[in-house]
Amino acid sequence: MKGDPRPIDLSKVLLPYENKWVALSQNQKRVLSAGKTLKEATGKADKIGKKYLLLKVPPFNVSYVPAS
Repeated sequence: MKGDPRPIDLSKVLLPYENKWVALSQNQKRVLSAGKTLKEATGKADKIGKKYLLLKVPPFNVSYVPAS
């Protein structure tokens, strides 16, 4: 969805990956790989051979407050 400004709810997709690095498919609907380290997650995703997006899933028991 190129240029689609609507937010994507990843809460259900990322639930099993708390405090891990994940490689998401380009449409952000599927986790291609995950690991405790960035290197582990990218290594697994590179073997799949698809383009992906990387992100760190934060711990769920922590609240984040934006700062200005």
